[in-house]
This record gives sequence, structure tokens and C-alpha cells, in this order.
Amino acid sequence: MTSSAEEYLRNQLTSFEIDPDATAALATVYHRRLGRRLWTSLAGQGTPPDGPDGWRRLTWLHPSVVRMVTVGPVDADALHADAGLYTVDGGPARPPLEHLPERDGVRWLDESVRYLEDDIQRVDNAQSLTLSRPLALSSQAYVDQAAEVLARVWPAAAREFRTLVQSIVYVDGTVFRSATVEQTYGVIYAAPQSLGSVAAAFEMLLHETGHHALYLRNSFGPFVLNGSALASHPLRPDPRPIFGVLHSAHVLARMATGLHRWTVEAGAPDEAHERREQALKNLSQSLDILGREAEWTAQGIDYFKDLRACEDSLRAA
Repeated sequence: MTSSAEEYLRNQLTSFEIDPDATAALATVYHRRLGRRLWTSLAGQGTPPDGPDGWRRLTWLHPSVVRMVTVGPVDADALHADAGLYTVDGGPARPPLEHLPERDGVRWLDESVRYLEDDIQRVDNAQSLTLSRPLALSSQAYVDQAAEVLARVWPAAAREFRTLVQSIVYVDGTVFRSATVEQTYGVIYAAPQSLGSVAAAFEMLLHETGHHALYLRNSFGPFVLNGSALASHPLRPDPRPIFGVLHSAHVLARMATGLHRWTVEAGAPDEAHERREQALKNLSQSLDILGREAEWTAQGIDYFKDLRACEDSLRAA
């Protein structure tokens, strides 16, 4: 029999609406699963931090630690030396949002960006990425202002952003805009094209937090059965797996919703209105593709209905 707590979390998995408390609970489960794998690896290198069962008390892992688990190698010395790389129940608070590379000596950053570049080059081998301290320094104000707008117009989305995202990594790239990579969960990679204004940064935060939210949901079970089948979608000119189209629909719904909430304010910039209309147009196209091409799981059917309801409500607004 399903408990009321389990039903509560399942409802969040299949709902477009954001329940920050449910998101935090799901994220804790996700990080503990990763932590269990990590602690198993650490067992061969001596006593893991907080004892052999320390993973049971984890509430959060830094993206560099997520990378240890998913990509490797595991660095036991780093974990023992820096307790700020993870948090446990009743322990120190999670560190504030990082803007990187605002300082030197962040060991995992170069490797992280190379991993992202390799992933991108599988689709476009002309792409190259470099860490950019000048971009981090010049763009942080836009990101901070965008986060303030988000907290005002959609508090639940702002809390989700801070629950799921720990680091914003600023990179220069050719046509690259922004990205989330599951193997460095907790990082948003952002480039100049997504950082040219407060409205652009606002859309980027919604977009990339949306990817984090869907990765989190799908870690508990897939929404589509044919995720590797190819189809086109509005955010990419090349055919992409159905799973990518689902991601595009999810993030577009987040973007359109957040931008709509902003545009009902009298002082919202024209750019926010323009971005809302484009996001809603692209959302409709993505949902139409999914309606034709996707083969859904039971929870995927529920989630797709929720996305359609989101589109309908935005069109009626």
C-alpha cells in the first residue's frame, strides 16, 4: 500500500507545478542515492566521512562530488579535507550560490568544462568552450537581478532554483548559450548569449533549473518509452532524441510561465513580453511533436496532461 508521504512525492513527480518542499525531499533522496555509491567507493580508501553509513544522513552533494560519482575519479582526500562539499542532517548549512570562475584554485572546473565540450562536440564539432572570469565578473549582476525578479514573481521557482542549483559556471563559446549536464548535477553553464540582459538571465535560470527539475523527476522513473527515437524540436535545428524534445517542452513551459508572471507587472520590460511569446510558440510546437511521436509511461501520461494544461492556461491568460 502506498503511504500518504509516497503519494505526495509521486504527485510532485508527475506535476508541472512546483512544490518546493517536495522538490527538496526528492533532491535529498537523489543525493543519498549518489552518496551510497560514493561511500561504497570510499570504503576501499579508508573510513568514509561521517562513518560507513554517513550517506544515510546526506542532504546535498556539491556538483564536484556528483562528478566524482558519475565520471570519476573518487578523491577521498578532498572529501575529508573539505566538509563544505556535502551537507548532512543537523550539520553546517549548505554554502551560498557560486559564480565561477570568480576565483582561482577550483580544481574540478576545467575538467567539468572539457566534459561539457566533449558532449556538445558529438553534435557540433566546431564548438569550443573556455572558462571566462571576465564574463563571471560582468554578468553576475544580471544573474542576481534575475534571481530577485524570480523570487518576486514566482517564489516557488526561486526556491527550486536554490534547492537544485549550486554553481553557475561562466563560459565563452561560439553559438553556445547555456546547458545542464546530469554528470555535474547542480551546475548551470552559461555563456554571453544567455547573459546579455536581466530578461535573458531570467529566462536562462528558468530554462536550466527546468532541466535540473526534469532530470530529478526522471531519476525516479522515465516518462517516455522511446526516449532515444529521433525527432526535431524548436530549440535545436538537428533531430534530437524524444527525451530531448521532452526536456525542451518542460523548460519552455517553465520559461513561458515565469515570463508570463513577470509580464503582468506594469514595469516588465518589452524583452520579457517578446521572450514570453516566443517561449509559448515553441512550447506548442514541442508538445505537438510529443503528442505525435512519444510513447508514454503511466507517469509520463500524467505529466504530459499537466504540460498541456499549462499551455492552455497560458494561452487563455
